[in-house]
Amino acid sequence: MSARVRFPAAAFAASAMLIFSGCGGGSQHVAPPTPQSTIQPYTGPAQLSNFTWGAGVMSHAQYVAAANAGSMSVDVQLQAQNLPGLLQYAKMASDPASALYRHFLTPQEIGSRFGASQDAYNAAAGYFQKYHLAVGSWPQHLTMIVTGSRSDMEAAFGTKFGTYRAYGRTFIGPAQQPHFSQPVPVSGVLGLVHLDLKRNYLIRPGNGNILGMSGAQLRRAFDFTGASAAGYTGAGISIGIIGTGPVSSADVPAIGRFSNVSVAKVAVVPAVAQSPSPANNSTGTGAYDDATGLAPPPPVTAPCVPPQGSQPLGDGLTSTTCNPEDGEAQLDTEQAAQLAPGSNVFFYLAYNTKDCATAGLPCTGVIGLPIADDEIQQAIADNTADALSLSYGLDEPSAESIGYFGATGNGIGPAEFAALASEGIAVFVSSGDNGAHQCIDQNTGGPTSQFCASYPASDPSVVSVGGVNYPMDSAGNLPSGAQITAWANNTTLGGDGYGDNSPGSGGAISQFFAAPAFQNGLTAPNASLGGKRAEPDVAMLADPLTGPALIMNAAYPSQSGVGPSGGTSAAAPEMAAMWAVVLQACKASSTCDVATGAHPWRMGNPNALLYAVYGKPAPYASTFYDVLAGSNGDLSVLPTPSGSYMPGYDAGKGYDLVTGLGVPFAGHLINAVVSGQNVP
Repeated sequence: MSARVRFPAAAFAASAMLIFSGCGGGSQHVAPPTPQSTIQPYTGPAQLSNFTWGAGVMSHAQYVAAANAGSMSVDVQLQAQNLPGLLQYAKMASDPASALYRHFLTPQEIGSRFGASQDAYNAAAGYFQKYHLAVGSWPQHLTMIVTGSRSDMEAAFGTKFGTYRAYGRTFIGPAQQPHFSQPVPVSGVLGLVHLDLKRNYLIRPGNGNILGMSGAQLRRAFDFTGASAAGYTGAGISIGIIGTGPVSSADVPAIGRFSNVSVAKVAVVPAVAQSPSPANNSTGTGAYDDATGLAPPPPVTAPCVPPQGSQPLGDGLTSTTCNPEDGEAQLDTEQAAQLAPGSNVFFYLAYNTKDCATAGLPCTGVIGLPIADDEIQQAIADNTADALSLSYGLDEPSAESIGYFGATGNGIGPAEFAALASEGIAVFVSSGDNGAHQCIDQNTGGPTSQFCASYPASDPSVVSVGGVNYPMDSAGNLPSGAQITAWANNTTLGGDGYGDNSPGSGGAISQFFAAPAFQNGLTAPNASLGGKRAEPDVAMLADPLTGPALIMNAAYPSQSGVGPSGGTSAAAPEMAAMWAVVLQACKASSTCDVATGAHPWRMGNPNALLYAVYGKPAPYASTFYDVLAGSNGDLSVLPTPSGSYMPGYDAGKGYDLVTGLGVPFAGHLINAVVSGQNVP
C-alpha cells in the first residue's frame, strides 16, 4: 500500500538532471486461493485468550500455504494500571479550562501512574522468556517488543502459523485463535497477523509545477517570514519525525541550496528497547538490545534495484547492499528543516534485523513504516521532540481489524498518542490522500466508495492536517484575484486512489471516536457530525500541482533529481514546523513559558488552542485563511454502486471536512496563541 515516488521526465529535462527510478515495492500477485476455514477456535478458559490480536483480518482471510520457518517480532500491549486515566489525563493536560492544564508528565511518571505495574511487566516478560523469546520495553510500560523463532512464538501463543491472503496481500497469520497457557497481563498484540496496511501519504504525479515550490516561497506563503522577522525560527525547539524508511543526510543541505535558505540539522534516532536493568538505569533504554533485533539502521546506498524477490527497505524488507532512499523520509525532513531552520529535527527510525515474517520473501529484516510503533514508543521514552510529525495512516476499520484499537476506541494507538499529549508533545498527522474515502477493500486492497476517516489522524490526541492548492507566485505571494482552495480531485486532474494518483485531502467523520471537547458544538457544511470526532483540524500545502520541491539522492549527483511533490505527507511536517516557531515564541514569553517539568514551553495537543481561535471572529480572520472552495469527492473511475462520481464533503465557511479550520499563518498564529487571548 505504500505510495511510489515517480519523477516526471519534463521536470528533469528542464533542470538538466537525470531521471532516476523510485524503488517502491508492490504487493505480490498470486493466484486466488481456494476459500476454506482459516481459524480454528479456542475452547479453553476465556481469560487466556482475552486480548486483541487481529481477529478481524483473519475472519475473511484465505489460506494459501504453510508458513515458512524464521523469526518474528510482535508488539505486546501490556495490561495498564489505568488506561482510561491516561486518556483522560491527556485531555486535561491540553485543556486551558482544566486545573491540570500544562502539567506534563515524564515517561517514568506515565509508567508508574498509568502503564503496566512492575509486577505486571515482570509477569509478562517472564512468560515470554519461558518460551525462549527475547523481551524489550520502554519506561512508560505501555508496550513491549517480543522476538524469537516462529516455533517459540507458536508455543507461547498456542497456535501454528500459516500463509494467508487478504486486502490483496499475502501474509503470515495464526491458524488457531491465539491464547496463553496461563494468565498473562496482556491486553493486545500487534504482529501476530503480520500484515501492515499503513500507507504513507506522499504523492508524486507528473502534472505539477516543473520544479516544485521552493522553501523561500513556502516561508512567504505561510508567513514564516513574519515569524522570523520577530526572531522566531524554531530555535531551541525539537521536531520529531516518525520515519517511514531510510533517509540520507545529503538531501536536506541540498534542498537548502536549491531554495537558497538556511536549514535545520537532522539527526537519525534509532529505536531502542530493552529490559530495565541497573545497566540502563532501570529505564530500558540507552543501548541496543540485539536479542529483540532492534539495531541502528544501515546506511542509504545509491539508487538501486532490489534483489530478485525482495522489497526495498522503505517498504518492509531490507537489503544492506540495496538500501534506497524512501522519498517520504526526504519530504518530511526537507519540509521541517526549511520552514523551521533554527530547530533540531530528529528522525525516528526503527530497524529490526530479526523480523522475518513476511510471506514468501527472503528475510533481511524490516524497517520504518511497518514497525512505526516502536519509533513512537522511542519518542515517548526520549521525551525530546516538542512537535511530532506522522505522514502515514490506514483507514479506521482496518486499524480496528488489525488490533490497533478496539471497538470502544481503546488500544495501542490511543494509548501511545495519549502518552505523547500527556508529555506535552504536539502531534501532527496527515489526514490522507483519498479524499473522503480512505477505506480499502478487504479482498483487493483497493479503495472503496465508503466514507471513511484515516487513523491516526482521527485520534482525539492529535492534530489532523489536510491539504490545499495554493497558487502562489514566484515570491510566495497569493496573486490578486487568486484563492487558496481545497486540494481536490478537480485541481489535480483526476485520481484513482492508488499511489501517486489520489483525489485529494482526506477528511471524514470517525466511526469510533467521540467528539473531543474542543469540537463540541462544531458544525460543517452539508454534513452532520453526529457527536463524533471530525477531521482534519487544519490544512497546509498538499496539492502536487502547487506542491513543494523535493530532492532525492543528492549524494549521487549523476542520479539525483528535484521535482514537485505533494500529498498530506507534505502538510503534516509543514504544520509541525509552524508549531515549532510558535513554541519558540512561547519559550521567550514569561507568561507562556510556564508548564511544569523540563519543557515549560510546551502546550500539549494544540487543538484546544486552535479551536479557541476559531471561536473568536477577529483573531480567526487574521490567523486563518478560511478555504471556501473545493470538495474531497472523487471524479475518477473508482467502482461505485452507481458507476460514477463519488460524493465527498464540501469546503465552506468556517470549519469543514476537507480543510478543517483552514490554513494558519505562522506570525499571526504566534500572536493569537502566545501574545494574545488564548494563553491563561
